[in-house]
Amino acid sequence: MAFLRMLVFFIFSYVTLIGVAYVLQRKLIYFPLKTRPSLKNLEEIYTEVHVQTKDQLELTHWYARRGQPYIVVFHGNGGNIEGRGYRFKFLVDQGYSVLLASYRGYGDNPGQPTEKDLISDSALVLEWLFKKEGISSKEVVLFGESLGSGVAIALAAQYPVKALIFDGAFSSASDVGQSAYPFLPVQWLMKDRWDSESRIQKVKSPLLFIHSKKDSIVPFRFAHKLFQVANEPKKHIWLEDSGHNTNLEIESVRKSIIDFLQSKGE
Repeated sequence: MAFLRMLVFFIFSYVTLIGVAYVLQRKLIYFPLKTRPSLKNLEEIYTEVHVQTKDQLELTHWYARRGQPYIVVFHGNGGNIEGRGYRFKFLVDQGYSVLLASYRGYGDNPGQPTEKDLISDSALVLEWLFKKEGISSKEVVLFGESLGSGVAIALAAQYPVKALIFDGAFSSASDVGQSAYPFLPVQWLMKDRWDSESRIQKVKSPLLFIHSKKDSIVPFRFAHKLFQVANEPKKHIWLEDSGHNTNLEIESVRKSIIDFLQSKGE
């Protein structure tokens, strides 16, 4: 009887844990910094731009207008665009136009992030850029940082962009989640699956992958898995000793990104 009671308690506890994980799953995916992004010390580089979503939310993004190509950055699941201002300044310094796209629920933007809404909102950011600059998608480079790689790939499956660059990309959020929580049936539970492995097969644009083999957030095998199924032309920078958030601090990586952009024609 004692064993039976323990078994029932274990099953009840496990089912409860699954239920809690299911209800709170988006809080385990999205970690927004909700303070308003400050342009202090960056006001000579970026200006705020506002784009309205389909459900009438006004989202604030940062834009540095220089020359071609136009690079649209989709950041990862943590923080907000303020933390990316300096990180991507090296591209502005090269004379490229850089649009730092924000998400609903990040910074002081209204709403709550979901996969469907982030993709839909980001498509409208692209449309805003096309209209403002009088350009087509073939003049735009998408830069996806971690979760932002999922946004970029989803958009590139719809728009024939000039090129894509990924820093910390993954095959799917469910792959990463299952790796992080092996004791849970993550593959069955996830609402926002971010299935880049399927979507990237529709992408024909040139690709550059950047990933550390010691990445503790997105295991390298998931970036390699995505790279394997991606169409040519594709290149990679596999780093031996870096971290999930430090790849762009490496000067040789920045130079390789610039070389990649230049090889696609400015």
